[in-house]
Amino acid sequence: MNNNQLTSSPPVPGELRRASKREKYLLKKQRKEQERLRKTRRKKIKKIVGISIVSLVVILITGGIIWGISSYLSRSNQGVPEMTIISQEHDAGTVSMAAGLVEHTYEIKNIGVGDLKINRIWTSCMCTTARLRVRDKESGEFGMHSKSGFWSQKIAPGETGYLKVTFDPAFHGPGGTGSVVRAVYLSTDDPKNKTAEIKLLVNVIK
Repeated sequence: MNNNQLTSSPPVPGELRRASKREKYLLKKQRKEQERLRKTRRKKIKKIVGISIVSLVVILITGGIIWGISSYLSRSNQGVPEMTIISQEHDAGTVSMAAGLVEHTYEIKNIGVGDLKINRIWTSCMCTTARLRVRDKESGEFGMHSKSGFWSQKIAPGETGYLKVTFDPAFHGPGGTGSVVRAVYLSTDDPKNKTAEIKLLVNVIK
């Protein structure tokens, strides 16, 4: 018999059906496996994201706690200022308008353990002005409508500042005679004395 005559016989219909079913089964199995892998990847991604969010929240909370403790310790180390004013009220007595300006210097002492910050000075009337000197540093002149802006002055623990108050008895003219009380106000960071009042008493005559 000629070898050319030896050919494989075609598959019978039953075999085709079995092969088709097997291919469908394998394809279905492959799809299930791919779906399982996708679900596993999604779970891993969600888990990683969840851990990252929790870690971030923990870091933020921890950072906030550390910052708060550091700020508290920093403030504690700096200490707390305490202001005291020597002779907070001064009576200048009887003053004539013709006598000129009345001046008096008040002593502002820091008896605390932290720097005392004076961040604003203003007066009760335009006839009265004030200047603060600490060591060799003197402020500008403050009055009734003065705006301190970014100005401030610190008085170290145990140190004294000198507030020079000037009153013009002739400022209001003839109608300004009699007993008057003029005040100077200080805004500070002393927790027990945020705003202090200093008084100047004068009896104005012509």
